[in-house]
Amino acid sequence: MKIHYQVATPEVTKSPNVTSMQGDIYENIDKLKRYGYDGVELMVRDTDLIDQERIISYIKDKEMNISMICTGEVYGEDGLTLTSSKKEIRKEAIKRLKKLINFAEKCRANLNIGRVRGFYCEELLENETEEFAINSLRELCEYAENKGVSILMEPVTRLQTNFINSTKDGIEFCQKVKKDNFKLMLDIYHMNIEDPCILKSLKEARDYVKHVHFADNNRRILGNCGMDFKNILKTLKEIEYEGVISLEIFQIPNQDVAAKKSIEYLKTIMEE
Repeated sequence: MKIHYQVATPEVTKSPNVTSMQGDIYENIDKLKRYGYDGVELMVRDTDLIDQERIISYIKDKEMNISMICTGEVYGEDGLTLTSSKKEIRKEAIKRLKKLINFAEKCRANLNIGRVRGFYCEELLENETEEFAINSLRELCEYAENKGVSILMEPVTRLQTNFINSTKDGIEFCQKVKKDNFKLMLDIYHMNIEDPCILKSLKEARDYVKHVHFADNNRRILGNCGMDFKNILKTLKEIEYEGVISLEIFQIPNQDVAAKKSIEYLKTIMEE
């Protein structure tokens, strides 16, 4: 399994407790290459504001891959969701995500759907929210299909949204969307909060999981807080997972230490 790290593109605003490397993207790519990472996933807010070709070319020249285009700040900074009660916001969210799909195609990567899916709200009935999400995601999957891009839903803890929290929720939603290129990104940190058993959930999701996020219990450097990564890795091998392990962690005490120490720990246990 390849090891990747999350890196923000330049238009993503720096904020406290970020979970992606920020600052000069080219310097960050150089550092990750030196630390031993095989590639990156990119946190992108707006493709109109970045030099797409230069970023792709630079990463390729380092003999690294891009596995995922993450969309967290499409909601985090711009407030766009697929299930907003306001039609113009839903429309703008789809427009923005289609541009990100175009970028994912150039990167030969997939697209993550996290908080941009939205949440249950007082203005809409729950079935209306689900209908907006299903219809929008089907449209995005159809747009992405001929581009070789999969749309990956990430179940996220209820501390961040009240819509699709557990792995079970994610599997059931895949069955509702009914698109071959609609699968799951599973995040060990979120699973640890929402799922009764991470290992059992991984086995149940074996036909759906295409990307995995690693972070320790406190979302910091791997190996500092007791997450059972050895058995998680063993289970991933058992279900014949051949995708990427990508690190999405708080950049504490700083992003260089977080990235370097985490891959050192992960490589050590992978070799055991």
